[in-house]
Amino acid sequence: MLRRLRIDSFALIDEVEIEFGSGLCVITGETGAGKSILIGALNSILGGPVTADLVRGGADRCQVEALFDFQQDDDAITRLAQFDFDLDEGQLILRREIRAEGGRSRAFVNDSLVPVRELRAIGRALVDLHGQHEHQSLLDPERHVHFLDKCSGLSDDAAATAESYHRLSETIDVVRLLTMERDRLKDEEELRRYQLDEIQHLAPELGEDERLEAEVSRLENQQLLVDTAMQLFHSLYGGEDSAVDTLGQARRELERLTKIDLDLKPATSSLGDAMFSVEDVATQLRNYAEGLDDDPARLQAARERLEEIRRLMRRHDTDLAGVIARGTELAGHEEQSLALADQIAAATGRQERAREEFSHLCLALSAKRRNSTRKLEERATAGLASLGMEHAVFAVELSEVEDQQSPLVDGNLSYAANASGIDRVEFYVSANRGERALPLTRVASGGELSRIMLVLKELIAESDDVVTLVFDEIDSGISGRVAAAVGRKLEALSRNRQTLVITHLPQIASVADAHFSVRKRESQNRTVTEVVELTDQARADEIAELLAGESVSEAALRHARELLK
Repeated sequence: MLRRLRIDSFALIDEVEIEFGSGLCVITGETGAGKSILIGALNSILGGPVTADLVRGGADRCQVEALFDFQQDDDAITRLAQFDFDLDEGQLILRREIRAEGGRSRAFVNDSLVPVRELRAIGRALVDLHGQHEHQSLLDPERHVHFLDKCSGLSDDAAATAESYHRLSETIDVVRLLTMERDRLKDEEELRRYQLDEIQHLAPELGEDERLEAEVSRLENQQLLVDTAMQLFHSLYGGEDSAVDTLGQARRELERLTKIDLDLKPATSSLGDAMFSVEDVATQLRNYAEGLDDDPARLQAARERLEEIRRLMRRHDTDLAGVIARGTELAGHEEQSLALADQIAAATGRQERAREEFSHLCLALSAKRRNSTRKLEERATAGLASLGMEHAVFAVELSEVEDQQSPLVDGNLSYAANASGIDRVEFYVSANRGERALPLTRVASGGELSRIMLVLKELIAESDDVVTLVFDEIDSGISGRVAAAVGRKLEALSRNRQTLVITHLPQIASVADAHFSVRKRESQNRTVTEVVELTDQARADEIAELLAGESVSEAALRHARELLK
């Protein structure tokens, strides 16, 4: 159970520490005193959303800490086993810190930092918190299926069905995306095939455009190349006064001088080498000129291939390397299309298996819901009778909607399905004898909604293992004899679960095992909310105030003492 709740710098609360006991604990106080702040603080420790404005003015952070006690045979210990932490001497401490700057928060379990989502999961395993306006959720028929599952102990089956639905949805998305990609490739297949055939037919090689440009340039200027090469040949070797003749004459003069001075011998040798080099270049030029043949056909072929390559480059707006890469890419699309067919087949197989699993779980859950409906109707009707609705009849209507596009098929019928299954659940109620049952959303008053919610919460608690129930003004819209009946119901509920109730009704406050009062006072020119545990005369005074208002008479005090007895 929730043993202690400590709150520091949270909204109007400066510092509060509350020691709770087992059984029924009630919290009372004037409107605006800060009762809802306690619920907000508790909700934050259960992983609820928080904001920076929860931090008390002047503080840099606020902190809420809850200590839970467990007995060795508590069912909650089994539920908590899924989380990776140890109970310290049968105790668990949850803590939440909220910073004023940015509203950032940190969550702790037994002083170990954990993600808020884990704190939220642990909180759901420990506490069922019924907020001030939660009974309004009964006016939303889409929520009724969740109440049915919780009251009937089918939450695990419903969760398994929801998980199966999400797995099925994922496989459907995969098949859809793969099919879209296949269709896209198919739509582009004609153009892609044309482009690939064009590139493969031409089969260009890397750098071929540069080689063709050089060849075309050579063939177009062949006569110039021949004439110039022969002119250079004659200048170097074949004509009168050629370079070779001049170098030969110079060499002979140097050889004559070498006989006089041997130091000129190296120059003579170098000049001879130069003469041989010039002769070699001249020979190369002559052979080059004689080897050039006029080939108009080859020129035309080179020009045409070069133009085809350039046309491809313009069409794909890239260079030749890009064209070749595009060809590889297009060929890859062919392989991708074949691979996509295999992927679609495999994904379709997974989808079919997921569909079969979901169908099985969905139909099994639906059958369990139908089997549990009558029992829920009887127990809820009996619960309402104990709360002053003696002639009320509670009914549960289950229906399905046919949908030929549904992934779930039962024989020849196809039902609309979602994460909740195929059942459309709606609660009906007849509040008075002889009246036919109508949808709850059309006939229930505020007080009736509160009592129906209390009955459902009682049934949920019986099938759930939460250690603490919290009700924030579950008594909305009721008074008198009905309020006393609600008090007795809460008292009975608290025998098996620690039950915390925020109330304004003396009939409920008087049956509590522990009574706390929330009050506001001025401290150093600031408003402070404090929580005081009431005993004996103080408790009688508080209940008398609930009975009589601001002016408490002796009669109100006597009535309060009678209620407490």
